Amino acid sequence: MNKVLLALVGCLIFGFTSCGKPAPPVDKPVADEAEQSVITTLAIKQLDAYNRADLDGFCACYHADVRVFDGEEEKPPGIEAFRARYAKMFSKGGFGASVPTRVSLGKHCVDLEHWWRESGKRGEVLVRYTEKDGLIGTVQFLR
Repeated sequence: MNKVLLALVGCLIFGFTSCGKPAPPVDKPVADEAEQSVITTLAIKQLDAYNRADLDGFCACYHADVRVFDGEEEKPPGIEAFRARYAKMFSKGGFGASVPTRVSLGKHCVDLEHWWRESGKRGEVLVRYTEKDGLIGTVQFLR
């Protein structure tokens, strides 16, 4: 399933609607926040809170029963475990991320995230978000 998701996202990231066919021209600009899906709005809000090192604002975007996957490995579920994973990093600051590419459909959103640390370390990751009850219910990091 993840290989299929990666292949589809890869095709979309590189400007194709299906592998091998160029994407048609876009007739209207990207939707403003009022027209965005719930999951897209949440992805934007959590990234903004992340970049401000606002742990409360960041966690407010996630469901109490949030499930986190690093690849196929599931981390301990729930908002308290989620908060604990980020608390030390947020207290120190010196990090950030940008999302040059975002694809969303229904309750799903996949971001190509470019991240950095004050130490100079940089990288990229695909992050898949799935909405649950108006919040981010599942997040998966695909490297």
